[in-house]
Amino acid sequence: MTLLKDDYFYLEPHQDNLTETGLMSSAEACGRIEPVCDSRSNVGQPHKMQRFPKGRQSRTPDNLYPRSPNPPGGQMPLDSVLYIDRPILESLCYEAIQQAGALINIRAPKQMGKTSLMARILTYASSQGHHTVSVNLQLANDEILQNLKRFLQWFCARVSKQLDLPNETANFWDNSLGSKSSTTDYFQDVILTNLDRGVSSRENRPLVIAIDEIHQLFAYPDVAREFLLLLRTWSEQAKEVDADINPWHKLRLVTVHSTEILMPPSIDPSLLNTGLVIELPEFTPAQVQDLAYRCEQEITSSQTQRLIALLGGHSYRLQLAFYYLEQQTITLEELLENSAIATAIYADHLEQQWWNLQHYPDLLSSLTEIVTQSSPVDCEAVQGSQLHKMGLVHLHDMKASIACELFRPFFCNRLR
Repeated sequence: MTLLKDDYFYLEPHQDNLTETGLMSSAEACGRIEPVCDSRSNVGQPHKMQRFPKGRQSRTPDNLYPRSPNPPGGQMPLDSVLYIDRPILESLCYEAIQQAGALINIRAPKQMGKTSLMARILTYASSQGHHTVSVNLQLANDEILQNLKRFLQWFCARVSKQLDLPNETANFWDNSLGSKSSTTDYFQDVILTNLDRGVSSRENRPLVIAIDEIHQLFAYPDVAREFLLLLRTWSEQAKEVDADINPWHKLRLVTVHSTEILMPPSIDPSLLNTGLVIELPEFTPAQVQDLAYRCEQEITSSQTQRLIALLGGHSYRLQLAFYYLEQQTITLEELLENSAIATAIYADHLEQQWWNLQHYPDLLSSLTEIVTQSSPVDCEAVQGSQLHKMGLVHLHDMKASIACELFRPFFCNRLR
């Protein structure tokens, strides 16, 4: 079934053409937001692209040199034409973030668009008059992450700094109460109380805190468990009583983590299954054709299916493919038919997948059986689920198959 733009109801507009975001406040920027559906949503007609020069020789892995210095990767700018909307998920997030005590958990393998979605949630919240804070745990040193007291003090300091509030952790901390109680009191008495000092309670603005790369804590399970418990406690506390007498009523939380980093078994998985859980799916064929259209690439339905078979619906892998096509370093047929070219283009990505897998040697035997079979094979539930979270396999009931054909020759060679 082909879904058109009229088949969707969009709860709120999407930040698609914020052309001057860096020069405007969040509220001013969101005033220029255009609806998510525009002329580019019509993906039924392929866009005619400039053909390759006559006589151009086929590229080999040794001379794949794109002309542009800006390949895809990382958070996509708010005004990026290449950002593919996920209308239902975005609408759910925009609706949830308006609720007191909201806790949104965004998760997917790396380079699937998690941080880009987080940025759009924060921009939407700003357009509604909310305070917004983004905390990336990659900024915390290991000696901070491995100590609960130091980590919570660091977290309080980062939030205070972004809100232009003084860092009072040194004077406020009470070791006799413990780190979690001290952090809770600090948020209530220093951060939430001072957000809109001098403003009537009816005009108090909510606070949205987005925590990116939260899986950085998984290397320290005790700290991770206590912090996730604290976030859940705050979320519940925000829902308890009326806003006039409960400063926690202002708080909303967003967490983002990559599922390649598996949660240690000592942490209750329900701690990241609380609130609204957003698992970013792979792109559908229609979304792949939409991306091709935006990249000014001509692609048929048959080629779309072959491209998905090769790369899966993984957003980064698809964007990188269209980037090379746009640079005219390869043709689509060369990419689809020449495994050496594909392996060369995705060499860094494949090595990253292999590096992730080295942390879980108990999964190697299961993956070995899966990559050597062309059809789905029986797989134990736990191992199949872990490989699926890492983005390496697709699950079919109790069977598993390789997530994309790009992985097969690479892993067959490495696992041999």
